[in-house]
Amino acid sequence: MSISQSTRPTTEWLKSPLTMRLERLQPDREIQVQPYQGTRKNLRLFHTSYLIGNGADCDLRIDDPFLSTHHARIRLRDSGAGYEVEDLGSKNGVFVNGLRVERAFLPKQGTLRIGRSLISWRDPEDSMPTMLDWVCEDPFFRETLERLRKIAHSDLPILLLGETGTGKDILANFIHQASANANGPFVAINSANAGGSLADSELFGHKKGAYTGSENKRLGAIMSANRGTLFLDEIGDLSLETQVKLLRTLENGEVKALGSDTSEHSKFRVVSATSQDIEDKIAHGVFRLDLYYRIAGYVVHVPALRDRPKDILAIAKKVLEQKQLFLAEECRGSLLSYEWPGNVRELKSVIERAAVIARAENSTQILCHHLIFGSALKYQSKLTDVTQLTLEASEKKLIFQTLEKTGWSKVTTARNLGIARSTLFEKMRKYGIRNSLN
Repeated sequence: MSISQSTRPTTEWLKSPLTMRLERLQPDREIQVQPYQGTRKNLRLFHTSYLIGNGADCDLRIDDPFLSTHHARIRLRDSGAGYEVEDLGSKNGVFVNGLRVERAFLPKQGTLRIGRSLISWRDPEDSMPTMLDWVCEDPFFRETLERLRKIAHSDLPILLLGETGTGKDILANFIHQASANANGPFVAINSANAGGSLADSELFGHKKGAYTGSENKRLGAIMSANRGTLFLDEIGDLSLETQVKLLRTLENGEVKALGSDTSEHSKFRVVSATSQDIEDKIAHGVFRLDLYYRIAGYVVHVPALRDRPKDILAIAKKVLEQKQLFLAEECRGSLLSYEWPGNVRELKSVIERAAVIARAENSTQILCHHLIFGSALKYQSKLTDVTQLTLEASEKKLIFQTLEKTGWSKVTTARNLGIARSTLFEKMRKYGIRNSLN
């Protein structure tokens, strides 16, 4: 690998209002280059442009037979917009955080895979993994998390067991950030959404024309997770046929794409999760015991939210702080007495919905009648006459009531509801809300 000291001029690129607001990779940052063949090297970015490939004239020449001569270019946008990568018509593509792109900005933390080589970088302000997305006041589960933080440094496969909505996906990402593969990709796949050949394609990839509708080559989650972490959510839903193929890959690292006669190798850390009784599935012969042993190097039981009541109020407080609202004292008992079958996911939904209702009433605190519990979105027995309304009907009534209170001022109504005027107009048209006096 060689680095040229020549500086190339920048050019004007197409600007996107959305991506211009994102935080991106900036000059003077250090990146790690892991060639397909050879040792890892560090490089500090200071040029405005880097031509990448295996050609002799490349600024960043990487020994990788899967690279094109001129594979990609990293270029610095002007006005401090950060670095952007462009695929120069390569055969095997350019992948940013596991997603194939033709041109894309590089985030302040992530990975760039070209050929079979990996370029990675970390956010200097986030050098140590944290649990910012996980609130834990329960002392017993806090001990579990601390053990998990230490286990994450090993290469043990980890199995997360817990009900739906307990935050297993957040824990999986935390394990990745605390592991030796933190600079590599984090690739998640939900086994419940894939079945048959679709599951095989998602996991192992496929060649062009491998089956009806496969017009392009697909790399697959396992190869995309090379030198990173593969998160298999709801692994209990995998078919027995797919389980056999996955077991073979976990044993020897070989991956054979659909329609291919040859195998490739991928080295990754696997984290699995399920909300089902995996032992019962094994007993009934629908989940392989040998695969269980492969994925359950360390098992974590993620407790339901009702079993850690201290976290209920802590999570509610965190969500409301982000919205500059607070919880009234009389509401605490309602939150603590509810069973929370949907766990953390349901709690966040209830609090966010309550925040919308509170804003509509110009209230800075969440009161009991703001809380809607249950899958049917019904109020508790002591609440107001909107108990039987669906969420859309509740929203329609809130908009109408707010318009009435503000004398049908669209500006004031939008501000009280915390939405844009254009959004208010769209919802009024959707629900057929009109001022009967007009």
